[in-house]
Order: sequence, then C-alpha cells, then structure tokens
Amino acid sequence: METLVEIYDDEMILNLITSLNLRPQKTIFLYEKDQEDKIHNKVIHRLIQNEIEYLLFEEETIIEELKKLDNVSFDIHGGNNLAITIVSQIAKEKNAPLYFPDLNKNIMYSIKDNELHSEDLIRPKLMVKDIIGLYGASVRNLPEVTFDEEGRHTVDKMMQIKRKNSKKWVTFTKLMSSLHKKHGLNSDWILDDSSFKLYKNIFQELREVFEYEENYKGKNRIRLINPDYLLLISDTGVAFEYDTYYQMVESGEFDDVDIRVNIDWNGEPFNHEDPNSELDVMATRNGRLISVSCKSGKYDQQAIYEVKANAVKFGGNSSISVLATDTEKDHPELVEKAKEMDVFLAEHKLMWNKTFVKELISWIDNKQHIM
Repeated sequence: METLVEIYDDEMILNLITSLNLRPQKTIFLYEKDQEDKIHNKVIHRLIQNEIEYLLFEEETIIEELKKLDNVSFDIHGGNNLAITIVSQIAKEKNAPLYFPDLNKNIMYSIKDNELHSEDLIRPKLMVKDIIGLYGASVRNLPEVTFDEEGRHTVDKMMQIKRKNSKKWVTFTKLMSSLHKKHGLNSDWILDDSSFKLYKNIFQELREVFEYEENYKGKNRIRLINPDYLLLISDTGVAFEYDTYYQMVESGEFDDVDIRVNIDWNGEPFNHEDPNSELDVMATRNGRLISVSCKSGKYDQQAIYEVKANAVKFGGNSSISVLATDTEKDHPELVEKAKEMDVFLAEHKLMWNKTFVKELISWIDNKQHIM
C-alpha cells in the first residue's frame, strides 16, 4: 500500500489506529474546515512514521482530487455522512480497499474485492501524556514524589490510621499544614498541650513519619523525619491518591500510570487560573485513557459528572471514568447514577480490600465485550 486516505476524526485516537496497523508510505488526512485547529497534532506526527499530508474536504473539488490518487486505500471511520459517501464511492470505483477500525471490538474490518474481511486490531500502547496531547493539552513535568518500598509501606500505614481516625484526620492535616507554614520544614514544630494530646495516638503510630517529644523544655515538639511525607500529612486527600496510584501501578494491568497530573493549556508556567489544572490519577490501557478522581471524604452526584467530563475531555469517547471513594458509607443512589453515566464507582470496600483494580479490569473487559 502506498497511500492511505483517512477521514479525520474528532475522536483523535482513531487518527492513529489505521496508519499504525497498515503502515502505508503516506497518510492523507481528509479534514473539514472546522477541524483546522486539530490537525497537525504533534503526537500524531511523532507516532506515525510515514509521510503525512492534509487535504481539505471541499464539495466542489474533493471527488477529482481523490480520483487522481493511485495505489490507494481508504479509512471511513470519522467525518460527516457526505464525506463517508464520497470516499466509499471512490473506493468502489477504484476497487480500492476500504477500512473501518472498531475500537470497541478490537477488530479491523475491511472490504476488498467486494468481500468483507476482519482481523485483530493492534492498539498502540500510549503514555498518559500522549493521549492528553492528542486532545489538545500537555502534561507539565512537575516533580512528583514517588516513594521507595519503605515509603509505600508508610502510605499503607497512613491509610489505616486515617481510616481509624476518620473524624480527626481532616483537622489533623489542617493543623500539620498550619505548622509547616509557621515553622518550615527544617525546624521543630511546637504544639500546645491540647492539640498534642488530641493527636498523640497518630504521632505514636506514625513513627516512620514523626519524631516527637512530650514536654521538651515545657513544650511539645515534633519533627518530620522525611520532608517528602509532608504532602501526605498536610492535605486530607493526598494519601488516598497515592494509595490508589500504587494499587494501579502494582497490578501491572496498565501501560502507564501517573499521579496528580498537571495540565498545561498554554505552554507557559503554571497559572492557578488555568482550567482543570490537576487530575488525581490517570492511566492508560491499550490506547485508552483511564481518569480516576479520588474522594477521601464526602462526595456527591457532581463528582460523577466531573470525572466523566474530564475523562472525555482528555481521552475522548473511548476513555474510562473512575470515581474512587474512601468514606465508610454506601451510597446506592450514587451507584445508580454512576451506572447511568457509565462511570466506574469504586466504593470504600474495594479500596480497603485492594480489589479495586481487579473489579475495574473486569468492568472494562465486560463493557468492551457487550459493545
């Protein structure tokens, strides 16, 4: 095959699939006027190794332009009905192969010599930053902490303590944040007697995180052992985000997993006014983006809408939306809403028992099977 003509699709992942499976010498993307801001995508140009051209779909000239092409095949997944009709007719007149990649079934369909054929479709293994790049944004390379084995154990232990002290955990993390702002990282943190007594059991259980001394020269003194642990104790939900992240990493089920993904909309330094600047945990599996929102406390119907919107915005219609929760309360009404919105809701039992990933993969595979 020398040339593949592909109707440019707003579902951006589809603009990669046929070229990566067939590997023609040249790919010509047939695009419409309102897609001009989406073409020349950097990720597509990096991953498709062959020559790429773009051809504007204009009703007056497109038929003659396509008739000029020799040794050509066509992909009809995408575009409006008129584009599909014209491309299909040209393919028939030229007796050229016609391709249709079905991402739900992982099958590449083709019509050759008036016969329908099918074969397994190869999906690219993409990184989180690749899929987000397909949909018009990029990921800032911010220095996120990835803990060693001891740190991973500390995250686990912290989650156990958080769950045993759920009513105190929010105020505890707020106090730790306040002490950090007041004293900094490299000095002792001084607590009054009432605060120290209230959280003494947490200090005692988290000996990997704190050194502490009661009534040291009439004061209660604590010190962080490892400054990397600050983010786990100074934000109510961060420990749960890391627990979710590690469950996904350790499962080996994903091509890429990233935590606290910071989105760059303008190619400039971070601006707090940037929309949707940070997403909790994101992963990829067989070319699909999995967006996970972690709720360590109360959550409502709005959380379901938000994770669904973010998944589609950054990963297209084939993305997977996940809401992971850590509050010890069942919400059957929200389970039903999640089903309605096609969102996987991982309630606390799945997270606590570490069966979250197993159930998620089963849900994804079943979802794909019934499609």
